[in-house]
Amino acid sequence: MVKSDGQFGYVHWKDLKNIEDQTVYSFGMIVQKMRSEITNLINTVGEQASFKPLTQSNFVSLKILFRLKECMVSIELLISKGLARDAAQLLLTLMELRLEMQYVSENPSHASDWIACSRQNKKPWTVDFLIKNLFPNDEDRHTERSNYKHLLQIKHSDPMGSQPSFPVKDDDFIHTDQKDLAVCLFCEGSECYRTLIAASEDLSESGFNISKNRKAIEELNELKEKLQSLRKCKTGAAQGF
Repeated sequence: MVKSDGQFGYVHWKDLKNIEDQTVYSFGMIVQKMRSEITNLINTVGEQASFKPLTQSNFVSLKILFRLKECMVSIELLISKGLARDAAQLLLTLMELRLEMQYVSENPSHASDWIACSRQNKKPWTVDFLIKNLFPNDEDRHTERSNYKHLLQIKHSDPMGSQPSFPVKDDDFIHTDQKDLAVCLFCEGSECYRTLIAASEDLSESGFNISKNRKAIEELNELKEKLQSLRKCKTGAAQGF
């Protein structure tokens, strides 16, 4: 018997419970508000673009902001279910986008290369190239590479590491170190902030009035940093993001 169209309308997933952790929740609320500021910035530029033409670098800024917003939604969904390894994959994408935005912001002439590669669905520059060119200071380069490596370690961490016994249960994969979840959200907020600052500099240079947007994202970043400081004081967390 042929099934009706309605029977193929959805895939039924077993409900995965949300992570219940105050630190994860607190960071999550901040990054959600930061994501809202991406939308506000895009809308502010869109309103002014009716009488102020976009440059190539402005176009790149908007494209990256749209992708940033999309990635952040996916990261937050994964973190809410405890899936830090998969979130780390998207965090690597956020870091790459941020480096590209910083590179274009420093020299808008690079925008044409970014656009040409984007049309071919290719990355314009390697991460190592961007780090070398953006950070002349050895310490800064070391920090960038260390952060990138840390995300790779989360991404490649052993999924059997938290499996205490056999047989394996259907939802065993969701048990993730709570510290990794908080680190992922903190990293998400940091990459969002730095990308927004680079995009804002590019847009401001072109004459867009986005001072209110800059103020809002600065306040949210300060809140994120204060929460991280309190967390480190309370838990004695190791240095990292």
